[in-house]
Amino acid sequence: MYTKIIDISQPVGSTSACFPGDAPFQRQVTLTLQESGVVNLCSMSMSPHVGTHADAPIHIRGDMDVDSGIAAADLPLDAFLGAATVIDLAPYNEGITAEQFVEQINKLHPAGKPQRILFKTCHQIRYHMFEDSYAYLTVDLVQSMHKQGIRLVGIDTPSVDHIKSKSLEAHHALDECGMFWLENLDLTKVEAGEYILVALPLKLTEMEASPVRAVLLA
Repeated sequence: MYTKIIDISQPVGSTSACFPGDAPFQRQVTLTLQESGVVNLCSMSMSPHVGTHADAPIHIRGDMDVDSGIAAADLPLDAFLGAATVIDLAPYNEGITAEQFVEQINKLHPAGKPQRILFKTCHQIRYHMFEDSYAYLTVDLVQSMHKQGIRLVGIDTPSVDHIKSKSLEAHHALDECGMFWLENLDLTKVEAGEYILVALPLKLTEMEASPVRAVLLA
């Protein structure tokens, strides 16, 4: 029986930071209660990569104009729901290596291996500022996790790749290994250990990513 729900999602609003060149969150009030006498209504626009989100394979391959079966709606829900282990490396802003992963996972899971790994790399997140120095995944780490049966990895940074990466090596390595990933988590109030992750993507049929409301059950 789980007695605690830990919200590990970043807030999304007009002050939320986004990746340089991406579309920020914007809200438009389309109808007010004063005008209608019944309801308030709004519309919004933003990149699906603002805040906590899951990337879909079509983010890095495929044709956006073709129903290829690799959009956000096609992400398998069971990958984003289940036992997860939080590894605490904070504070850290370099590439995470396979050696770091193996060392930490052997401490936390000496008798078995989890299917989902979440990396905590910072003690504080300034939601309104884009931090261009952050931890990211290395290709050798991805390959090591894949060999150990990891199905999903999450990180509390804007991307699984270095900000200056032009080829998105980690994205492609994850996709080639059949793994899934979460970005922009907020693990500042989470200790290393075992939890149940719930971070279901929305059923967005034409999008390359989806916002998620990610929580841990403890």
